Amino acid sequence: MKRLQRLRIFSLLACISVGLFLAAMGIFLKFDIRIATIAYLAMAVILFAAFYFHDIIRQESRGEVEENLDKGIKDALSDARVGILVYNEDLEITWMSSVLTERSHDHLGERLLAWIPEVHTVLEGTVEEVTVIINEEKYAVSKKKNANVLTFRDISKQYDLEKRFKEDAVVIGMVNFDNYDEVSELEDDLAYFNSTLRPTVYDYFRAHQLVYKTLRNNRVYLVLNEKKYVELLEDRFSVLNTLRREAKKGDIEMTLSMAFARGSEDLQELDALASNLLEIAQTRGGDQVVSRRIGEDAVFYGGSSEAKGKRSKVRVRVYANTLKDLFSKASNVIICGHQEADADCIGAALCMSAIARTYVPETCIISRSGGVEATTAEILKNYNEELEKRHEFVTEGEALNRLRDDTLVIMVDHHSASQSNGSNLLKKAKKIVIIDHHRRKADLDTDPILVYIEAAASSACELSAEFLPYLLKKTPLTNVEANLMYLGMIIDTNHFRVRTGERTFDVARLLKQYGADPAECEEWIKEPFAQVRQISHIVQEAKLYTHGIAVAAIDDDEVYARSIISQACDRLLSVKEVAAGFVIAHIGEEEMAISARSDGSINVQLIMEKMKGGGHLTGAGVQRKEGTITSLREELEKAIAEYIAEEEKENESHSAE
Repeated sequence: MKRLQRLRIFSLLACISVGLFLAAMGIFLKFDIRIATIAYLAMAVILFAAFYFHDIIRQESRGEVEENLDKGIKDALSDARVGILVYNEDLEITWMSSVLTERSHDHLGERLLAWIPEVHTVLEGTVEEVTVIINEEKYAVSKKKNANVLTFRDISKQYDLEKRFKEDAVVIGMVNFDNYDEVSELEDDLAYFNSTLRPTVYDYFRAHQLVYKTLRNNRVYLVLNEKKYVELLEDRFSVLNTLRREAKKGDIEMTLSMAFARGSEDLQELDALASNLLEIAQTRGGDQVVSRRIGEDAVFYGGSSEAKGKRSKVRVRVYANTLKDLFSKASNVIICGHQEADADCIGAALCMSAIARTYVPETCIISRSGGVEATTAEILKNYNEELEKRHEFVTEGEALNRLRDDTLVIMVDHHSASQSNGSNLLKKAKKIVIIDHHRRKADLDTDPILVYIEAAASSACELSAEFLPYLLKKTPLTNVEANLMYLGMIIDTNHFRVRTGERTFDVARLLKQYGADPAECEEWIKEPFAQVRQISHIVQEAKLYTHGIAVAAIDDDEVYARSIISQACDRLLSVKEVAAGFVIAHIGEEEMAISARSDGSINVQLIMEKMKGGGHLTGAGVQRKEGTITSLREELEKAIAEYIAEEEKENESHSAE
């Protein structure tokens, strides 16, 4: 019987059943109930027959479509394991080929997205192909142009091979026991390290089936695959917490730095990258993991504790000797700081200028471009005559005119060209030295020949001053120079309350010997009445969030100096309930900034890094030229929420150990 004839029978039977139903209702209401019952039974039989014919029609419809396909095409689709699905405008499945139905994927009449919601991107045209997993089978699904047709290409074998290839990819790791040199100086501490701390870390490696090799007392080499790396990532590198906790039990200051290089078949490339990443982890203060896949940005994990004093005087002497050698080969020296230079930046620049001029008389400082923070600018103005006797201050344009192949350019208090008051100079300079105390970014946008970045240092003035005993042989610092450097340390340490160590006070003592006057420095930074009012206004606008976080978002027509929002942040931190303060305000007509401060219990540097900023655990910030104060506040709130969630998850894993 032909499909058209069966369709007619189905229609006739459906009409008869409807008629019988209506008749039964009339009989039931007016006549004998027995006759109505017989009519109902007859209607049920006819409906059953009608749906039977409907099912036959549906099966024949599918069969006729497939019969219309050339047998060779059908065999090819079957051999290639390619399924075809047709849907209507309401996204209902109207036909499926046997390649799908034979695999128990018969969803005829159902809504497409209810079955496989992943294909919505293909239907919308945002992607050409999407991978879906159905009953452990993997398909590459694509849409035929200008038709409601999807093709399902079975890629199960390819998918599994690719997955295994990715999981087996080699990962090279480097591990460093931070502060080992200091620990090894005391016999009891060294014994505790060898009996407890080192075995704790090695047990962790064995538990995760990593291949490890001790390179030297404080350095370990790791070989693993991508699958094992993912396990470590899911474990959130808990060995960092474990080591820190065990070290605390032994009253030892020790943390762990780890680096992982991935994404290449070139083992030498991975080895070099791992070494470079470990150096980045250490210059950022240690106690963290740095991971990078070739061709992608580095990712940081941990770094929740403040950088400790991991520097040694031997290292300072080595860098000093290297600088002396660079001075001897330079025809001139140009020193640049960051934009809107503060006291720490200017103080470090003056120190390096005083050192450089004893070796290279043609030395200058870029300070007349890029701006200087208000308080520091006032000091420079008041002591301009005295300073110009010993230093030469120029614009970036003047510095560019002096740039030669053998010119040595020194960046102080920053390591990013985009933040520099000599950014154009840095693009052309061939010899660049970096001296900075901020946590290092993964990628430097310059090509330096010497990098001295120490996140454990309180300030750039501290780093620069440590060179003085080794390099400044002839002319000592003047009182003004020593005062400016001391002032830079006061401001960056919030009056020696944060980021201070033994070396910080050693430098303060040294500057005192050169004539630094703490009382005069305090007089310099006294706040004018108008400034006090601005700071008070900012503090009054602050709102207290959970976890002791205070945020002040100032959305008015006023432009605030960077120093004002920094001081307002410090003022927030002096409040008993506040553990971290954030101030958002306009610092220019078309520029906004966030200043962040912490008492050390909250890592504001990690929060600012989520917003493409940076700084320290206790002091950080970010600048923006796009958006609004409201949008910046919302972005900050999101970054804070992410940070808190990560910390809580870290604490949960810590408690579970």
